[in-house]
Amino acid sequence: MDFLSLTIGFLVGTATGAAGTYFGNKYTDIRKAKEYKTVEELFYKKLWSEHEKLLSEMKSDLTNPDFSYHREFYVLSKSWMFNASGPHLSYYLEDHDSLEQQLKSLVGKGLIVDVTEFGKSVTKYQFTDKFVEHLKVVN
Repeated sequence: MDFLSLTIGFLVGTATGAAGTYFGNKYTDIRKAKEYKTVEELFYKKLWSEHEKLLSEMKSDLTNPDFSYHREFYVLSKSWMFNASGPHLSYYLEDHDSLEQQLKSLVGKGLIVDVTEFGKSVTKYQFTDKFVEHLKVVN
């Protein structure tokens, strides 16, 4: 074997290996992205079937121009006296079955965060940006 043939064989083999790795990774990433999207769609579909009334109200609130940038909300009872400065989002215990348990479920799924202030008797939550994005775009 001469040196030229050996060099050409090495370069062709290296190029073939690099191209194979590149295309293998590219198409694997595309497949994984499709799988992730499918899993995410199933997650939100199940979520809506479990919490349709609450999520519909949240969507309505967040698509309202007056509340489009609000991220925090309170859990209240209609019989309570509540004084807050300015407009705020609130969801009432009387309007939703097991509201506190539904909210705990959303916390567990990472969609909202409990941000209740120490020493306060009113529970306060915050929407995650990903959840807000989902609520605003869902049909």
